[in-house]
Amino acid sequence: MALSTYAELKAAIADWLERGDLADRTSDFIALAESRLNRVLRLRMMETEEVLTTTIGARTVTLPAAFREPIALWLQGPSGRTPLRFVDPAALSISTAAGGPQAWTLNAGAIAFDRPCDRAYSLALRMVGRLALSDAQPGNAVLTDYPDLYLFGALVEAAPYLRDAELLSLFMARFEAALTEARAKEARGKALATLGVEPLLLASGA
Repeated sequence: MALSTYAELKAAIADWLERGDLADRTSDFIALAESRLNRVLRLRMMETEEVLTTTIGARTVTLPAAFREPIALWLQGPSGRTPLRFVDPAALSISTAAGGPQAWTLNAGAIAFDRPCDRAYSLALRMVGRLALSDAQPGNAVLTDYPDLYLFGALVEAAPYLRDAELLSLFMARFEAALTEARAKEARGKALATLGVEPLLLASGA
């Protein structure tokens, strides 16, 4: 059975459970699995970049709906990008004088700056996106590369609903194995990136 779309995933869950009466529940199992994956999984394929625009006189800009974790924020201008400094919310020093933002933090679903913006600024936000399959968004990179994460993650959530401890143990073992393998592949990719950078560092230091 193919396992590359939301519909195919729901069909596979019903097939593995050998139950034809759970069509109304499979979407819940997937959503619960994604909630777990959004907490424990961080892969480069989940990273994305969003362009945001500030409002004159405002000190905040709303985060994208798919936002999960920040990586970096840049101020975009004619001469290129300028990185903005992230500050813990409790340590952000706020100025009442309008100007270009120098520092930022996260506050209640928004990016908050250290001062009101004196004009509309263009920002580039590098972030970890949130997994959220649906009929409107039937696929993503994680489902494509790691369908077993989705399948066994959803089956782990189905087992308590079925009150089946044996299935829970079986599916949890398969889910954790898939999670370990995904993290190992990510680590290998980062190691290769490090090897590619080190010769450049050595040459520049010679």
